[in-house]
Amino acid sequence: MINFMAKEDSVARKNGKYLLLFVFCFLVAALQAKSPVYGQAKTFTVSLKNVTLKEVISYVEKNSQYVFFFKPEVINQSTQISVSLKNATVKQLLDKVSEQANIVYEMKERQIVLKEKKVSEQSVSQKKRLLQGLVKDEQGNPIIGASIQLKNTGTGVITDLDGLFQIQVTDKNSVIVISYIGYVTQEISVGDRSSITVQLKEDTKSLEEVVVTAFGATQKKETMVGSIQQVRPAELKVPSSSLSTSFAGRMAGVIAIQRSGQSGADGADFWIRGQSSYAGGTSPLVLVDGVPRSMNDLDTDEIETFTVLKDAAATAVYGSEGANGVVLITTKRGRAQKTIITFNAQYSIATPTRMPELMNSWDYLSMWNEASWNDAGNPNWDSYMQNSAPYSAEALARYRDGVDPDLYPNSIWTDLLSNNTQNQRYTVNLRGGSEKTKFFVSGAYYKENGMFKSNPLDDYNANIGLERYNLRSNVDMDITPTTKLSVDMSGQYRTQNNPGNSSDQIFKHIILFPTHLVPFTWSDGTAAVCDTDADGRYNPYNLLNYSGYSKKWSVAMQTKATLRQKLDFITKGLSVQGSISFDADFSSTLARSTSPDKYTVKGRDENGQLIKTLFAEGSPLGEASVSTSSGTKKIYIEAQLNYERTFAKKHAVTGTFVYNQKETQYQGSRNSSGAQTVGGLQLLPYRKQNLVMRGTYAYDGRYILEASFGATGSENFAPGNRWGVFPAVGAAWNVHAEKFMQKENVLDILSKLRLRASYGLTGNDNTGSSRFVYRELLTNSGSQNIGLNPGTNGGPTTSIGRIYENTFAAPYISWEIEKKSNFGIDMGLFRGRVDITADYFYNRREDILIQRVTIPTATGFRVNPWQNFGVTTNEGFDASITVKHNIGKDWVLSARGNVTYAVNKIVEKDEIPQAYPWLAQTGTSIGTNKIYVAEGLFTNQDFIITEKSDGSYNYKLKDGIATYAADVKPGDIKYKDLNGDGVINDNDQTYYSGIYPNNPQLVYGFGLNVQYKGIYAGVFFQGVDKTSVNLKANTSYFVPFANGKDQSSARVQAADHWRASDPNNMNVLYPRLHTNEYSNNTLNSTWWYRNGSFLRLKNVELGYQFDKKLVQRWKMQNLRVYVQGSNLAVWDHVKMWDPEIGNSGARYPINATWTFGLDVTF
Repeated sequence: MINFMAKEDSVARKNGKYLLLFVFCFLVAALQAKSPVYGQAKTFTVSLKNVTLKEVISYVEKNSQYVFFFKPEVINQSTQISVSLKNATVKQLLDKVSEQANIVYEMKERQIVLKEKKVSEQSVSQKKRLLQGLVKDEQGNPIIGASIQLKNTGTGVITDLDGLFQIQVTDKNSVIVISYIGYVTQEISVGDRSSITVQLKEDTKSLEEVVVTAFGATQKKETMVGSIQQVRPAELKVPSSSLSTSFAGRMAGVIAIQRSGQSGADGADFWIRGQSSYAGGTSPLVLVDGVPRSMNDLDTDEIETFTVLKDAAATAVYGSEGANGVVLITTKRGRAQKTIITFNAQYSIATPTRMPELMNSWDYLSMWNEASWNDAGNPNWDSYMQNSAPYSAEALARYRDGVDPDLYPNSIWTDLLSNNTQNQRYTVNLRGGSEKTKFFVSGAYYKENGMFKSNPLDDYNANIGLERYNLRSNVDMDITPTTKLSVDMSGQYRTQNNPGNSSDQIFKHIILFPTHLVPFTWSDGTAAVCDTDADGRYNPYNLLNYSGYSKKWSVAMQTKATLRQKLDFITKGLSVQGSISFDADFSSTLARSTSPDKYTVKGRDENGQLIKTLFAEGSPLGEASVSTSSGTKKIYIEAQLNYERTFAKKHAVTGTFVYNQKETQYQGSRNSSGAQTVGGLQLLPYRKQNLVMRGTYAYDGRYILEASFGATGSENFAPGNRWGVFPAVGAAWNVHAEKFMQKENVLDILSKLRLRASYGLTGNDNTGSSRFVYRELLTNSGSQNIGLNPGTNGGPTTSIGRIYENTFAAPYISWEIEKKSNFGIDMGLFRGRVDITADYFYNRREDILIQRVTIPTATGFRVNPWQNFGVTTNEGFDASITVKHNIGKDWVLSARGNVTYAVNKIVEKDEIPQAYPWLAQTGTSIGTNKIYVAEGLFTNQDFIITEKSDGSYNYKLKDGIATYAADVKPGDIKYKDLNGDGVINDNDQTYYSGIYPNNPQLVYGFGLNVQYKGIYAGVFFQGVDKTSVNLKANTSYFVPFANGKDQSSARVQAADHWRASDPNNMNVLYPRLHTNEYSNNTLNSTWWYRNGSFLRLKNVELGYQFDKKLVQRWKMQNLRVYVQGSNLAVWDHVKMWDPEIGNSGARYPINATWTFGLDVTF
């Protein structure tokens, strides 16, 4: 029995109060601030009987400001103590205790150091003996680097290359703890044994049972109330420079679209549960090791965990930052083990998935003849071709036969692109450490070549290229048993090579420039141009090879220091943490320009030589100049107070209080002329502050309650409106933990059942690039003469200034608020073989920040004012399923799938009342286009047709048939007259045409993995649905002759067009051909839209893991070889280009990639 009483004087009580100031201070300094004679100012009255030394130490620490330091392996804390004292000092108490515990102590200010009484070396050696052992896996292979710890001591060793270990044990009651990542930890009593063999079993659940949540905390899935998705880093390993390209179809709740395959610019746009606003501010928050950072330059081998937070219960603590969901990435850290070296090498061959197929010159000009014939009224075809056709049969034959490529060229500009290109990636990781210091160090190199065929006149590379170097060092140090310091440093260095013109500019002209005008170069090697060499009519070969080049280098550095201090001497489970990070990046682009002598050709002279005219005189490769430069610095500070404790083995309580602030400052970007592209208010630091509180309570592992709030301060609002408070609550019920579920026959079928629900608020303060929008803007427009003559000695002025309020103040604007509801269920079937998670969500965003558009100028507003105006909703579900099954000892099968369905709706928008309901955007989904409804093509039956004297025809539309253009003919597009007024005009456009939005509402993915011994194979598919693609997103890129014959091109698919010879055939891609853009046929209408759904073979992998016994002979721990294919096939409705990239296909294509890889661990 123990009976404690303590008495403090007034000085001690005051000192105890000051101790509460530790929260945002470094505790180590505070612990050394008290007087060394404190022990004489405190007395104890104690009566102890058969209590442990550990209990005595705990009591003294709680009732004084002393902190004990000792080695647990030396001091036996279970020693029984019995003592009775009255009004005794700490020293007097310790004198009695030390005699019974066989220890000595030393008091230094507020520190008490305990040591074991010295005994002879001979007696120590008699107590200890050597235990030898072997640790192996279930297949009997030795496990290298397994940790062997003597329980309740600091003594430990790790297994060697043969899985063997030796450790000193004290007596037969000693217990050793054997652990290794991915295996179930075992505790074994030593007894009288001198050798031991341990077989560890794979822990298939350990990594799945714990997820990373807000502010770096780890949480068991059993206690989760929020909607969280965790992805294994191995699933994100794709041969790309951008991490986000691997997201599509991998994660429930994430919608990702990749719009380009260009090196260094192939990152995907992605949203968590779709878009909730039409005004911007829809991007998720990305945190790398708890700090807001970009993730695309991360190497996948650096990543330990990847977690997506989706609902308010998970994201509300991030305030406005988490309004659109949060992505948490943690990088790898060291372990107490022998240093493990991992080397990974990849070599990839990339091929464009689809490239536009350009029509050859003969077909193109033949089609031009047909378009001219159509415009002439379709006279007799044979007569027209003989007498009036722009190109005779003889001329067309010269193009077809290639008799003179200078005068009759057939330039397929897509030949400027290689059929394939190569990528390389190499990484080296070192991971290890001791119990006190652990480290993870990595280095990576990535190189990706573009697909342009570079052939410049000078000695430089005009192809696109990217090289990136990654370095990372994460170090964790145990300064004391209760104090930990982590220091992280990482950096990336990138170089990008580009031709003198952007890839978008080059691809534009590859698609747009006619194939019949000029060859790549004239036959004598000089640069070829047409007579109208200008934007839209540039020779793509010249743009690529004769314009110079640019080299951009960029460097980024990230640093972070974190100090963690346990405060168990105040109360068990309490800890404090402080961190600071500094990130900086800088980039600069060097450019060198050149231009060749450009020539036009009119024909050949009597000697057969080209008749050339100098169109423009060229210039040699110029001196290097800085084209652009930019830089950014970021500072992030965070302090946490955490509490975690379980009472009576049933009541688990956690609490977190966080303060953080971040500052971002841009360093003034400049372009080649030296002018600032980032200047003025944008140069001032951007600052934001957050206060966060979160608390959870779990009873008996069955019922979980959670409440949190985040308060965020923003510069975008006037004082009084700057702070937004965003609370959230959630609850979960682990039904499987109930007694009525704890039956073998039930658990055999339903092994897990968890119900979750949450509701909360998040906010958004995004106003785009505008800053301080609540402030008025005054404009000085000069002066106004008032007709007064100045007098002597300072008479009146002749004019006054004209200053007016150009932008009115908006002091009342405040936060967008999004109300989020989530209901989820987690199920495990057949003893963990099947795992299912499903969530339904409903979000409503109100008070959207916009600039009003329906304010009349008569009100005096010169600039549209900012206001909280607008409401949207976002509703849907996401779900995932994982199936695992073992067949015997050698076969392992697994399958996985996920689906996300998210539909948003504009409930309120700033638009004027419309004449017809179908013209209002309110009520539609974000990204839905207002277009005309095509009802096929006009046929001969729609016209009164009369023949003219020259054999051509006159087409007069019959009465009662509505049309957009008065001169329509058979084969032109026919539109639906929605309002029935007999005219097709703007009032016949509609948001309700049946066409889906630009971004998909439904995404999914599914895959299958098979493993047999060391051989494994996997396949994964990605799918998209409920989206549409506009083939004519750019009229010039897709419609033949939109800019005339010599400023347009055509694709081979243009052959599928309406023909007068088959006037009733509407099953064609293109309507009637015209010799220039015909407005009736180029209206945005359902004619040009296609179903944008597709199914992609996203990934295929085949590999072999060598037998461990074999590779250990080669002094390795692990050896794996594999081949991986990405983006290998796609099934869709567009066919002409990859349906994901849009823009009429005139963009750098997505690549199909085959990768050969090697993984080695030493």
